[in-house]
Amino acid sequence: MQLLPEQEQERENGDLLALIGNVPPDVARRVLRKHKGDMEKAADAILAGDTGEEEEEIWTNPGRNTPDPGWNPVAVAKSPTPRVTPVPSTSVIDLTKEGHSGEYTRAIQMSMDTSQTGVRFGPSERAPNPDWQMVPSNVQVASGGAVTQEDQTLKDAIQASLNEFTDESDVFPIKETVREGGRPVALRSELAAHAYVALVLQALFFVPQVRENVAKLILPHIDENLPLDHPARVIWNLVELFANMDLVQLSAIVDVNVLPSFAILPGDSHNDSLSEASAKIVGNVGCAIEEHLKAQGEDLVNLFSFTSCQIELNDRMPRRVSRNHGPGTVVHVEIGGDDSGPNDLLSCLSSILSRFREGGSSHDVIIKPSELVGFQLKRLPSQSTTAPKTTPDAFVFPKCIYLDQFLFHNLELANNKREMEREINGEIRELTAHRETLTHFNNRDTIKDLRSTIHYYEHVANPGDDPVRKQTIERTAAHLKDILIMITSKVEDIDHKVEKLQAECATLFDCPELQQHRYDLRAVLMHTGLPGRKQMYSYVQDSDGVWWKTVDYEVTEVPEETVLTDPTGLHLSAGPYLLLYSKHLSEEELHAPVVWPKIFTDPVEENNKKFLSILSPELVGKAKIPTLVTPPPPPPPPLRRASTLSPPRERTWDGQPISREKSRTMDMVD
Repeated sequence: MQLLPEQEQERENGDLLALIGNVPPDVARRVLRKHKGDMEKAADAILAGDTGEEEEEIWTNPGRNTPDPGWNPVAVAKSPTPRVTPVPSTSVIDLTKEGHSGEYTRAIQMSMDTSQTGVRFGPSERAPNPDWQMVPSNVQVASGGAVTQEDQTLKDAIQASLNEFTDESDVFPIKETVREGGRPVALRSELAAHAYVALVLQALFFVPQVRENVAKLILPHIDENLPLDHPARVIWNLVELFANMDLVQLSAIVDVNVLPSFAILPGDSHNDSLSEASAKIVGNVGCAIEEHLKAQGEDLVNLFSFTSCQIELNDRMPRRVSRNHGPGTVVHVEIGGDDSGPNDLLSCLSSILSRFREGGSSHDVIIKPSELVGFQLKRLPSQSTTAPKTTPDAFVFPKCIYLDQFLFHNLELANNKREMEREINGEIRELTAHRETLTHFNNRDTIKDLRSTIHYYEHVANPGDDPVRKQTIERTAAHLKDILIMITSKVEDIDHKVEKLQAECATLFDCPELQQHRYDLRAVLMHTGLPGRKQMYSYVQDSDGVWWKTVDYEVTEVPEETVLTDPTGLHLSAGPYLLLYSKHLSEEELHAPVVWPKIFTDPVEENNKKFLSILSPELVGKAKIPTLVTPPPPPPPPLRRASTLSPPRERTWDGQPISREKSRTMDMVD
């Protein structure tokens, strides 16, 4: 049915009043008709609680938009007749009386009470429109089965990603590309199920200490029938693989036989996740390297394996009970789950390795640190009963860490620092809680609502020709401004104190005694949370400090900030799942040449020449020219030392010594 222009205008005006007063449209139109189409009077009446029924008037003077001082909102709320609750800024905040204690606090609480709040006044975000066109709200109420627009947007984004995801083809591009400049070679498995193994081994290759020790391995004897997972085959494959990754001029290596010898498939009978399977690869490779170095008589250093123990401290009995742990390689770190828990690497380690209780504490401490340490990250689902965040916080890990606070001989000093840290964090929590009570009430922003209410009194409320009403409006606005100034000043003071305490806490362990064992970040393994080999990738740092991102066979240079702040996968409880750190090295140590066995370097050099011969001069100019280091010649056999018991007898003839030549001639004659 076609509406008349007057009816259409009434409908639009009624919808606008319904939005302002948070009332049903039919109630708004009834109040509008009651006041003969006067929008201002109708708005005042709705805000005062008028429903359009003559017998339900709440105020004795419906023309005013501020309540009488004696008006009782509690009595209205208890009335058996249902009515629209008036907004606090015009019906429940009574600041017209002077000298009443607690009015400021009550005003804040009442203005934030969601059960009594229907609308916040403020500058409109709607574009100017002479027709006052209504626009739908950009947020839906998340109650029952309703879904907020933010949640729906997230679901749509995930669904779009899944719709665009198709089964990945394992066909590698036929066109071979040259490895340009210092670009790392991409290691690609023929089987997609082994893609994670390729990322782990590439990451280990870019740990300088691992690369150096792999080059020291003496190649064992193997025959063709030796199983792929035999320790001798694993060592042979590892040395050959690292030599090719260092010297080959192809941009990518496609492997068939090497990676399966290291593989532990995630999701097998052991129910290993991606991070768990990757951590086992690191442990297995490290064990194989250390055992082989030990067997060939090398001075064994703790390359992968650190030793640790658990220390029990009791305040009443100052004795220490030590329980040794086996050698460790990768530390398991659980992150997320509880929004109030730590979200950075060092804080997580501190909470995991040190446990405090009344009357004592227990600590897992490192006795002998290793050259390399890995951290397996497992993100737990949130246990919070509140609505989940739209964007989970990214896990924070630094580019370098000091493990001194976790060493056995620093336990007493580190505990004193941790005690100070707990006290500071407790003070920060108290200040944060106080700030929350000042700025929020019933999940509403107090400061924002106060500003909206002040805006209403200053720009919307019309005193007309009533001087008393004008004075009341001005006094109410002034009091609200005083409240706003008081709150904002206290919030600024709290923020300043929290910032100062956080800075103090961040530098608490910055002392020479706890900065002797520095470890630098070498590699980060990431996962988007979706299936497919291209959904997992790595960041590795070369000896020049340049970071590289490897996704399947594509390698690109990235800034360090990207490595440390990549938010990929957070929505799907994914993201970084393995971090590799190793001891800090000097520039000279980082650039020390590595010597690979000639049995591998000769074929690589020959293949490089063949490959470059088919390329254009332009591509050849971009190629990385490998530096072949010639192995040193074997040392000469040791000289025989003459026996000191019987010195050599000098030969004589007629009592005269003879020359060496003559002596040799005499031997021939004899």
